[in-house]
Amino acid sequence: MTIERGTDASVCVVRLRGEIDISTVPGLRNSIESVVLAGCVNVVLDLAEVVYADSSALGLIVWLDHLLDPKHGKLVLASPSRDVARVLELSGLVGLAPTIVAAADVEAAVNGFDLSSAPSESLWEDSLLLHADVEALPGIRAQVCDMLKDIEISDASMFDIRVAVGEALANAVRHGSPGGHDDDVLVSVSVFEDRVAIKITDSGAGFDGSANADGDLYAASGRGVMFMRALMDQVEFCAAPGGGTAVTLVKHLDAGSGTK
Repeated sequence: MTIERGTDASVCVVRLRGEIDISTVPGLRNSIESVVLAGCVNVVLDLAEVVYADSSALGLIVWLDHLLDPKHGKLVLASPSRDVARVLELSGLVGLAPTIVAAADVEAAVNGFDLSSAPSESLWEDSLLLHADVEALPGIRAQVCDMLKDIEISDASMFDIRVAVGEALANAVRHGSPGGHDDDVLVSVSVFEDRVAIKITDSGAGFDGSANADGDLYAASGRGVMFMRALMDQVEFCAAPGGGTAVTLVKHLDAGSGTK
């Protein structure tokens, strides 16, 4: 195992090689825990050279998820081989555990975090104002995607955005609109050279972004925030100036993709 930290101290790449089993996991846990406690709360596990992974490896991933979740961090599983990807698929962890997502390679994973030095000036902005009506949500999701149709973005990323925006809108309507249809929800879209930022603002009592499924993968609800964090590169919750909650969803793009 080797650990690399980039220009952003909150991001590190843990490159693993060989076999992950009951004999190697304790040492991995000790080394990874030390860098997380030192502030590296966004961890990319490079699995490209892992040739064996069993239930001990899954236990390591679950442990790291529990370590990162209270710190609002993220765990990205990058470049697994076909066999290791099969083990991860069988586990059902990716996309369901609060912090865990997958990436095709380490570069894509790191780029998803590398927003600290990103341009602050947007290329263009647009917005939508809607009444808090659940029946309006499909149309709003479609309109947000339509705004982005002229930028270079993969179908998979567009789907991620659509689902994450849908979850944020559903929360805003169901939980952030005490006045019902009389309340408004504002959707603001900002496109930069390297990212899309979508802000959904409601007028509710406020929400800090804590997931509420209580770790139960079979719960009937409570996975909205989990999906947002899994599908987007950055998710931030803050108090809106006039009251309520503003959630910002950020998706990384290839440089120059934001041209309209």
